[in-house]
Amino acid sequence: MSKKKANGEGSISKRADGRYMGRYTVNGKRKTVYGATHEEVRQKLNEKLNDIAKGTYIEPGKDTVASWLREWLITYAFPTVKQSTYVSYEGYVRNHLTPELGEIKLISLSMEQIQRFFNKKAAGTKKEKGLSPKTLKNIYNMFNSALCQAVINNKLIRNPLLGVKLPKVTKAEITVLEPAEQSALHTAAESSPELQAFGIIFTLNTGVRLGELIGFRWSDLNYRKHSIRVNRTVGRLPKVDEEGNLIERTNGVKSTEIVVRTPKSISSRREIPLFDELWDGLLNYRQKVIEMTDALGMKFDENQYIFSNAFGKPYDPRVYEDLFKRILKAAGLKGINFHALRHTFATRALEAGMDVKVLSSILGHAQASTTLNLYGHTLPDHKRASMEKMSGYYTSSFDTNSDIVLIEEKVPDAV
Repeated sequence: MSKKKANGEGSISKRADGRYMGRYTVNGKRKTVYGATHEEVRQKLNEKLNDIAKGTYIEPGKDTVASWLREWLITYAFPTVKQSTYVSYEGYVRNHLTPELGEIKLISLSMEQIQRFFNKKAAGTKKEKGLSPKTLKNIYNMFNSALCQAVINNKLIRNPLLGVKLPKVTKAEITVLEPAEQSALHTAAESSPELQAFGIIFTLNTGVRLGELIGFRWSDLNYRKHSIRVNRTVGRLPKVDEEGNLIERTNGVKSTEIVVRTPKSISSRREIPLFDELWDGLLNYRQKVIEMTDALGMKFDENQYIFSNAFGKPYDPRVYEDLFKRILKAAGLKGINFHALRHTFATRALEAGMDVKVLSSILGHAQASTTLNLYGHTLPDHKRASMEKMSGYYTSSFDTNSDIVLIEEKVPDAV
């Protein structure tokens, strides 16, 4: 039996299978919503009619979360972001968002579903480790961009990600070499027959990232200021075709390539001053490179990469990491990755009293708060030493041997 709504706004009827359906008209077309109860359908119908009245109605589409994310990647992300960023986005969609949310209709995606997704990804499972805070934030930002675009394209009325809160995740402990370990690694690199091992010493004393280290050219040096400029970074990335698809590895076709690109942010493009001993060590290394180049019958070029292979090309990051592992073995060290050198430099710098803002600039962090969040654990041990430095500013004319006079406060008479 059909139940008519007031003013002819719509109609609700019960189906033969026991479910209810509501009908409404928009742009001359009849549309239908379904539900298990009359009340559920009434609410859905009212939402549609309210949207029509306010001019915010969106035609139900066939887009799923997976199909829209794919369209967004190709149409909006691929032409506008760096290859490294696009590869990361593609991985977030393929490995995380699509398996969990992909089959949901885009227009039906709710804040609760997204919140459960992030809660699950933060907690992890028995088979899958929980994602790091940085990765969770990256996925959140990317997903937010995709859903904001869906709103602009009238595929969504509002962004269901708004209101979602990223769960708190315990940060993984960073690896920092002890001073004795750092000294052993320095000695092993210095005595290595592999000339490019000097890059390990250079990283220990500047905190540059691996991609930045192997991206340096001699032309990045400022011989007057004794400094070096971070202008590029080198990495191995998956290949992407002209349509944004990752290229699969087949016979004779490689799926990855060495990519030389600009640093990831404005703050990453920076000038690093080198202290005298490190500058002298770099010039000594330069002379050895010139001698080796001459011995190979080649001409030294200022545009040559500082830490290059025998052909003057930038190192493959994986190849340089293999060199690093050989130096680690010679130093008697295990379980240390290359990024630990960056953490070690930052820790030693704070221990030496370097200003956090200055350190942040040298590391290429956009904000000093990032540096403090990563390395602030080193500061408590040096609070007393820092406070002792203030003693030189303390002066007092207070004579501890003088008579103490107590001033008696006069209590006013009661009114």
